[in-house]
Amino acid sequence: MRKDAREFLIRLLNEPAPSNFETPAQKIWRERVESTVDRVEADVYGNHVAIREGSENVSVAIVGHSDEVGLIVRRIEDSGMLRFGKIGGIDPAVLPGTRVRVLTKRGVVPGVIGAPAVHLIPPSESKKPKLSDLCIDIGAKDGATARKIVEIGDPAVFGEDFADLADDFACHRAFDNRMGCWVVAEMLRLLPRKKLRATVYGVSSVQEETGVWGAGLFADRYQPTLAIAVDVTHDTNTPGVPSDAHPDITCGKGPVIGRGVRVNRKISDLLAAAAKTAKIPVQFEIDEGATGTDADPISARRTGIPVGTVSVACRYMHTPCEVIHLGDLEQAAKLIAQFVEGISAKTKLAAG
Repeated sequence: MRKDAREFLIRLLNEPAPSNFETPAQKIWRERVESTVDRVEADVYGNHVAIREGSENVSVAIVGHSDEVGLIVRRIEDSGMLRFGKIGGIDPAVLPGTRVRVLTKRGVVPGVIGAPAVHLIPPSESKKPKLSDLCIDIGAKDGATARKIVEIGDPAVFGEDFADLADDFACHRAFDNRMGCWVVAEMLRLLPRKKLRATVYGVSSVQEETGVWGAGLFADRYQPTLAIAVDVTHDTNTPGVPSDAHPDITCGKGPVIGRGVRVNRKISDLLAAAAKTAKIPVQFEIDEGATGTDADPISARRTGIPVGTVSVACRYMHTPCEVIHLGDLEQAAKLIAQFVEGISAKTKLAAG
């Protein structure tokens, strides 16, 4: 990975940005893409759209979502402990023992989600924790002190920042899906300087983790001819996953193209053809009526916008330590750039 691209990836990932609190990460993304497009626009909810005008009456949107799962303060106990709710889909079992950053108006407040020591829990009472069992400990001596530091409604993120692992793997709390925004930015950089036939909308969307709806607002406004959602998908060869029940997908074996019910069959075929032309190894996954990505709300706009998905395999999704292979990111950007360059007003996507 090029040095500047790697530095951008780490900076973008490390910025805390749970759903509805994406602004700091969006500023970093905007700074990166401004030099590669004609203009960047934003809507009232915070979706950012980098626009490169084409020469023909056709447009393609490439969408990654900027938000990450997180927590939100819902009650401050007199003891100084913080009770919290979830922002997005989180298994409470992954939270005990993690470090937390509460994002307040005055800055970041560090804390932990503790768990009773194993010595203090009778074996008969050992159980999987519920959210109501857990608290954020910021070290406040009492509720009065805590209320001077944090407020009801302050968000928080859990887990650690970027770290390299062996063999070009890396871990981070928010590869889902700040990684997708990196892919969109890198795709825009890779596009040829010549005038493209299709207008390109590079999108860093918001609030995907809380109902996959933020990107639908973008689609209503710009009405692209077609769209590709860039997101993570599950490495089905992760230990503990019943692999025989899922498609065979593995980190490090290339981007993952969606096929199935919601995605447009011709877009899937065009992506596969682009991968062959660019000599990029790819994998395939299926959807059975919903992709669980920004492609879903986009597809239902107007009389229907044809959509596709390009994903990157990820281990341990929605945990403090998501793991991906960095090579898959670069290959995903190259694949999408090749695909976009081939789109023209003659591209036929209608069924039948």
